[in-house]
Amino acid sequence: MRRLLPLIPVILLATSLSVRDAQAQFGPPGGGGGGLGPGGPPSSGQPQQEQGPAEAAPERTGQEPALTPLPAWPGMRDKALQFFQLNGYIRARTYLFYNGNLGIPLRSSGPSSPFYTPYSENDATGQASLPGNAASCADRRNRNCRTRTFTSTDMRLRLEPTINVSEQVRVKAQFDVFDNYVFGSTPEGYYLNGQASTPDLLSRFFARANQVAPEAGRNSFENAIRVKRAWAEVRLPIGELRFGRMPSHWGLGLQVNNGDCLDCDYGVNVDRVMFVTREPWAKHFFAFLWDWAATGPTTRLYTPNQSNGPVYNADRLDDVMQWGLAVGKQDKPEDIKEKLEKGELVINYGGYFTVRYQSWDLVRNPGQVVGTGQTGGVLNQTTTPGTLSDLLTPRNAWAFVPDLWFRLDWRRLHLEAEWVIVGGRVNNVSDITQNVVGRANGYTILQYGGVVRTMVRALRGKQLFFGLELGYASGDGYEDPEARVNFRQARIIPPSGATLSNFRFDPDYHVDLLLYRRILGTVSNATYFKGSFGYDITDSFTARADVIYSLANRPVAYPGNSANLGVELDAQLMYHNEKEGFYFGLAYGVLFPFRALSIPAEIFGSTYAQNPSTAQTVQARVVVKF
Repeated sequence: MRRLLPLIPVILLATSLSVRDAQAQFGPPGGGGGGLGPGGPPSSGQPQQEQGPAEAAPERTGQEPALTPLPAWPGMRDKALQFFQLNGYIRARTYLFYNGNLGIPLRSSGPSSPFYTPYSENDATGQASLPGNAASCADRRNRNCRTRTFTSTDMRLRLEPTINVSEQVRVKAQFDVFDNYVFGSTPEGYYLNGQASTPDLLSRFFARANQVAPEAGRNSFENAIRVKRAWAEVRLPIGELRFGRMPSHWGLGLQVNNGDCLDCDYGVNVDRVMFVTREPWAKHFFAFLWDWAATGPTTRLYTPNQSNGPVYNADRLDDVMQWGLAVGKQDKPEDIKEKLEKGELVINYGGYFTVRYQSWDLVRNPGQVVGTGQTGGVLNQTTTPGTLSDLLTPRNAWAFVPDLWFRLDWRRLHLEAEWVIVGGRVNNVSDITQNVVGRANGYTILQYGGVVRTMVRALRGKQLFFGLELGYASGDGYEDPEARVNFRQARIIPPSGATLSNFRFDPDYHVDLLLYRRILGTVSNATYFKGSFGYDITDSFTARADVIYSLANRPVAYPGNSANLGVELDAQLMYHNEKEGFYFGLAYGVLFPFRALSIPAEIFGSTYAQNPSTAQTVQARVVVKF
């Protein structure tokens, strides 16, 4: 059976190609959308019949005879369908962070800042700036101080084209132009990787206010255009087939989030073949998924003479494969609105179940220098099948992830919840722990997290609303030895035989402005309580305030070894003109950190001891959606 599994995507693709000749007999399109559940159909309309010339006027007076329409002609139906559609948005965001590092200096070793700090406050060794560094706040102002203000402005143009091949077949894609590009970061004469500026510029001060297109490896880390998605959707008599690199989203976006919100930064994109169907009598959907989570190196690494030819997965042995099933009931937004206006109770729910497996793995990426995390040499000239084979190690890992979602709407009440469990086993971790261990000393995986949130609208016009949210993410008892709390910076390698219990929310699930989104990076090893209050001043203006109190589930994993993480107060004023596609928002947040984020002297020594101080932020966002 395992040998036949890779043939399933090929069979599905062949099925999709075989239905093009029979599309004319299909009924109205159903399903669709980028997530797992059903969505709206592509834009289409009924053709307007053209009218022919009037007959010769009769000699007798009277009513004009009706105009006779022309009969349908070949291709008339195709002309009624809009072949190319373009959606997307352009946004700009500006930030001001005050004391975002909680007063903890940036260090090359030892407890370090959980957020960015102005680099002028550091000396050449990476330590906090010492007297004698003329660029530091202390020497510039001749007093004991540090620069605490951090500002930045970025932008993104997102393009989401749709090609409607027919009413039953469409192709979609997503392109980001200047993806979170920082204003002013690619001026004339600015280069990376040791490249000198052009001779005509004595310094950047003399450069024109002219920004050069970003090019990865030359003056930027990313290219000006980044292709993120491309996939096809084919409607069949019993459902829909999708294949390609597509967005993945489920429920509240707690675990799998497509990042399509106007203020999102990431997004989950998967290489997938998926079949979606639903039972018309109950509006339930069923989705069967095949994901290529990771295939490892391709044959391009050791066939440089075929740079323009086909490339293949170099070996099945190291692949991480994932299979999934999603089932549930999900009404369209317009249907929910209609039912609520009639006073009906609307209930939606579903389950998203995935299984992941890997037998062998590479101990490190091809070309990576041991102990440095860097790459050495030109990969396609130095990597051979033999060097890749030497990097293989048994992994024997598996995981099962059930994700349950529930939603209830009734009159002015909205209730939604999601709960995720990750269970599994990694049997061989000898290359990770650097110990010679047997199969019984691997990692056990048991992680879980969930969110319950509710909102109630009050007053006759429903302008006033109140919200409550409870979030939980399990944690374990392991911490970064240098007290790094941001999940992307922390270097935690549990001992062999440990249980991995640290669940992480998707970074695009936004709870606040500071603690989880910027300092910790996401919700992990924490429980938070969030209260919200909002008022629709007009149809276009909304004011909102949030209070978030956070606790550590496993205090030992935080540097302060305390359960109290902090309290954050956020306030926002938003303007939205959906008809014109224009959005603008102002936000202010203040975080009062507690002992869990401190650097105690009894744990890290008096040299590094630090009590966290209050952090603040002011943010503005402007978006034009099309």
